[in-house]
Amino acid sequence: MKENIEDFIRDNKKEFDFCEPNADLWSKIEQQLDENDKAKPKQVKVVPLGWILKIAASLVIILAAGILLWQYQYKQATDLANIDPKLAKEQVHYASMIESQRKELKQIENENPQLYQEFSSEIKKMDENYQKLKSDLPNSPNQEETVKAMIRNLQIQTQVLNQQLNIIQEINNSKKASQNETQSI
Repeated sequence: MKENIEDFIRDNKKEFDFCEPNADLWSKIEQQLDENDKAKPKQVKVVPLGWILKIAASLVIILAAGILLWQYQYKQATDLANIDPKLAKEQVHYASMIESQRKELKQIENENPQLYQEFSSEIKKMDENYQKLKSDLPNSPNQEETVKAMIRNLQIQTQVLNQQLNIIQEINNSKKASQNETQSI
């Protein structure tokens, strides 16, 4: 069968040669390709906005949280400043002192958790009293006296924290002294 096909092609070669393509065939093909390109809509790359929107949402949340925190921290001082600016400054001063003393006190938490717990519970009780005064302030008939009571509470907290830190210092000094005695023996 293969031979028959080959023989047929050889015998009819001249008939196959008469069918040459037109000279303008390639130009028609190019024209059709150009028309197809124009007819197809260009594919627009879609920028993945999902991650951009996630980042933007995160920034909005962080910004809102920061603003709320700022307002919370400074609202009290602003409210007190409306009552008595001098007392407001005093309150901010004592509050910052208490914060730094609490950080210093927190350092003993790992070394002596029981002592830390006792000290913290005392300060917690005083802080609860302070928070009670603070919540009563807007409805207080004599707001200035309430602010003075709040400041007295903060003063007492700083005194107690100072005493607690002194006790810790004495404990540390006695530990060092006993270590020095054992080393010298």
